[in-house]
Amino acid sequence: MNSNDNWLVHDHSLYEDILFRCQDSIEAGEWDDARKAFKELISHLKSHMAMEEEVLYPAYENKAPGGTGPTASLREEHDQLVRLVSDMNHVFRSRDSAHVLECLGHLEAQMIKHHEKEEDIFLPMASIILDASKEEIIKQLNSFDSTKAKRKWDI
Repeated sequence: MNSNDNWLVHDHSLYEDILFRCQDSIEAGEWDDARKAFKELISHLKSHMAMEEEVLYPAYENKAPGGTGPTASLREEHDQLVRLVSDMNHVFRSRDSAHVLECLGHLEAQMIKHHEKEEDIFLPMASIILDASKEEIIKQLNSFDSTKAKRKWDI
């Protein structure tokens, strides 16, 4: 988590940077480095999505009027990202640079779209609604153990 302007803003740029590093490695024909970067991305995404789905979104849903409206949409986007990442895991095995880069481009577009929706719409709204619970939520986010996450990934 990042505590700059909005106490809930995530470091989404880290995940995008890892994806770019993966793309650069593929373009250079460095498949081992690309695979390593992609595994790093998966690890971060697993932890990030679990923290949102098990701490942040429920906190918002418990306080917000109308509850699950925006979080249901964000969860659906998480599901889509999980499917894309899972598919990418299979595509990587082909070592077909053009195809892998095309698929990574699609994953990148979906990630950026999701991050923008969270950063521009959801997180500013949630930070206001959750301000009274700020200290407790930060504590929960900082102590979150992603190894005990409810979402199970097939990769």
